Amino acid sequence: MALFTDGPAIAPSDLQSVESAIFSVANIEGIDIGGKISLAQNDIANQLTLFLLKRLPLRDPQGVPRRNLGVSDVVVTRPLREWHVHKALALIYRDAYNNQLNDRYRGKWAEYEQLARETGQNYLRIGVGLVADPITKAGGPVLSAIAGNGAGATFFVQVAWVNKSGEESAASDMSQFTTSDGQQLVVSSGNAPANAMGWNIYAGASPQSVGLQNSTPIAVNDSWTLPTGVQPGAPPPGGQQPTWYVMDQHVIERG
Repeated sequence: MALFTDGPAIAPSDLQSVESAIFSVANIEGIDIGGKISLAQNDIANQLTLFLLKRLPLRDPQGVPRRNLGVSDVVVTRPLREWHVHKALALIYRDAYNNQLNDRYRGKWAEYEQLARETGQNYLRIGVGLVADPITKAGGPVLSAIAGNGAGATFFVQVAWVNKSGEESAASDMSQFTTSDGQQLVVSSGNAPANAMGWNIYAGASPQSVGLQNSTPIAVNDSWTLPTGVQPGAPPPGGQQPTWYVMDQHVIERG
């Protein structure tokens, strides 16, 4: 699962799956869907920060103030995504109503505000998933080529950071690179977060066939060279699983 701070927790398509007309409404009313998704995420972040400040010690086991952590250790779970979707839809219909004072938009605004309250409350009852050692989503890999014995080909590549517990971050966005005959692909991971102990590479001849290429994590400052051709392997990770959940006044350990 991705961390809440890795980027938008939902995509515009997630809104359309709930409200099929949302793209049409946004286009007619000149509303930036991506902007509303960001505003909804910021509002949820503030509410989660207050929730966690009330229910957790002022400092984590490493002595970092809870206030400084904010929501950097929060994992995006399905109930959190549902809350985010309803909150973003409420913001879009609020703007649509304020543009036209159209009662149809006001009804949708009220509907999704109520749904956002309900799904937000349900999410907090189910529990906020936290990780003990959050490791951020990897940035795009640095791709190049060196002289070698490889045949020219196009490669699709993602990378993921690994922390000291062996947990992987969410995989980077996919990058593409084409080599010529007599070249071999070289991959570097870019700037590592402070808690990264290594990184993994996922590569394939198509976006659908990307798989793990290394058997053990690669050192943070090392690059990786494709030996011959890409090998089948496990698909890229979705990110860390929660270590524990915080709900009301209780902390529940995973498992």
